Amino acid sequence: MEIYLPLANVYINPFVLIILGVVVGILSGMLGIGGGIILNPALIKLGIPPIVTVGTSISQMIGATVSGFFTHWKLKNIDLKMGIFIVIFGVVGGTLGTIITHILEKAGHFREAVLTIYTIYLFILGGLMLIDALKKKKENEEGKLKKIADKLPFKIKFQIGDVSLLVPVFVGISSGFLASMLGIGGGNITTPALMYFANYQPQKAVALSIFQMMFVTIFLTYFHSTINHNVDIILSFILLLGSSFGAVFGAYIGQKLGRDKLKGFLAMLMIAVGFTTFYELVFGKEKAKAIITISENIITKFALENPSLYAILVIVISLIAGIIISAFAHRLRTFILITMEKKERNK
Repeated sequence: MEIYLPLANVYINPFVLIILGVVVGILSGMLGIGGGIILNPALIKLGIPPIVTVGTSISQMIGATVSGFFTHWKLKNIDLKMGIFIVIFGVVGGTLGTIITHILEKAGHFREAVLTIYTIYLFILGGLMLIDALKKKKENEEGKLKKIADKLPFKIKFQIGDVSLLVPVFVGISSGFLASMLGIGGGNITTPALMYFANYQPQKAVALSIFQMMFVTIFLTYFHSTINHNVDIILSFILLLGSSFGAVFGAYIGQKLGRDKLKGFLAMLMIAVGFTTFYELVFGKEKAKAIITISENIITKFALENPSLYAILVIVISLIAGIIISAFAHRLRTFILITMEKKERNK
């Protein structure tokens, strides 16, 4: 069975997308990083146009982060002042990324550009994670980086203490740019940067990363949808459905298994995906682009004729779907855990 994705303009098996979303959600839930860097190359390999892959991945991140946002807000883990700074600079980086994306797509070079960046990013991140996982003796890198951060100028007072303005500027612009260009969350930059350069505790750094992505992805969804017309609402919902369930159970699995082993596995997976992406870049052939006209179907017509209204609709649906799906997934996980505990007691 296949369904039609209106903005991607392709037919695809929805169960493949759900399974892919679940797998990526589990991986991201286990280590607390975004799964887009694995998901998006896979979507491109399945035939989804790169420009639609990026825009849609951003929109599904809205739903994926909403639950975590409310959780951390209730726990008061969010340094609001720092959060506002990294959101503002995230919008700056995201705007730059969206404009470059638009220029590259119009010139016909976006596919090559995004696959090249994916390949480099996967090899570098996967290599660093593998080295870290294989280290027998962990070095005190956090202390070394904090000393460097203390020497930076333009100090501003935050909850954690005095931090250079250059830290939120770097974190915001770089994570916003990557989100806009690649359709990935900024957790791989935001969380470690805030831990090492601003001395935030891990849960506080994660909370700020989620806070930033929550608002930056809303802005980028609107921007991409109105400028590039590359947000497919059907694809976004299917991916959100799979990744939300996967992330809930991935977090539980991650608590049971060794973190270094998980890091090593994910590192090797990233390197493997990097090779696949490199092969696609060098030997893969881009499918002929089908011109989308407003007569294609009701969703395409609405998206092209009313881009602003369509973008707002995608954002609202993503928020509502994210809350509902996440709540249901958490209840299902709780039910499974209670059932397993009862069986253990009865043995």
